[in-house]
Amino acid sequence: MSKEKKEVKKGETYETLKALYYSGKVKPTLNKILIELKNDSENIELSLLACQCLVRTKNFEDLSTYAAISIKLDPKIAAGHYYKGLAVQHTKGQEQEALKNFNEALALDPDNAIYLKSKATTHLLLFTDYHLPLKFAEKHRVKAEESLLKIIEMIEQKENADYKDFLIYADVSTMLSRNVVAKKYCIKAINAFTTSDKAIQDINIYKDIIKAQKTCEKLMDKIIED
Repeated sequence: MSKEKKEVKKGETYETLKALYYSGKVKPTLNKILIELKNDSENIELSLLACQCLVRTKNFEDLSTYAAISIKLDPKIAAGHYYKGLAVQHTKGQEQEALKNFNEALALDPDNAIYLKSKATTHLLLFTDYHLPLKFAEKHRVKAEESLLKIIEMIEQKENADYKDFLIYADVSTMLSRNVVAKKYCIKAINAFTTSDKAIQDINIYKDIIKAQKTCEKLMDKIIED
């Protein structure tokens, strides 16, 4: 098979597996990806798609492995560093390592709202670490807020924000205790999803939107009760 035909086949395989992932079938997608990677271990697109699946299945040990593979294959692709950060983000004592990786991802893709949100989440984890001296904890709170406000500014300036942007805006609003705004953007996200091209509808993210909406409603109900 010629090099050109191999590249076409690789592209078709990736698009097929991405479509399967978008359909919400995460574990079947991951199983097929791992089979493909046995014969095509240097396929960066499949390695990163494997990382997406592993985030969903919360298999952070394997996520760390495939993120490292992705970084080795191409250290200039920001997603590899981002997934490496996610792999250690919630591990006690590894928060600074997570921040290092998120910063490396942002150095390559500075306007990525998802990376910024994960960085902010890590700063908030450190802010709520009761073993951390108060002055250091407060610095992390400030850095988290700076990242969250930057995300809001970025999305508000977008001309064609999509359902993914609206979900991020909703999540950020919840993190800033702006629950009414969060609910509004969850509704925007649902509407944007249902009217978008079916080819770009990621059912996994739609589930995240519904989950975010329920979380927001619970928080609002709690405030009313209090």
